[in-house]
Amino acid sequence: MHLHPDTALTETPDGSVLLNKRTGSYWQVNRTGAHTLDRLLAGETAEQIAADLAARYDIDAARVRADIAAMTETLLAAGLVEPA
Repeated sequence: MHLHPDTALTETPDGSVLLNKRTGSYWQVNRTGAHTLDRLLAGETAEQIAADLAARYDIDAARVRADIAAMTETLLAAGLVEPA
């Protein structure tokens, strides 16, 4: 996936903020969401990220995959990112 050309991404101390420059709407993601988004934008798969986060934080990989899918769907629906 990649950022939509009309999306601005800014890192903050608490994560990242994405701005849809067409609508003026913005979304904030926490540190884990920002880290996940960075990895998705770098070409990693949701499966790779979920496995890593599940092992790192000793949490259920299926739950992490569901969270990544929900975040991705929200960002796609908002027009902030596009499929690669």
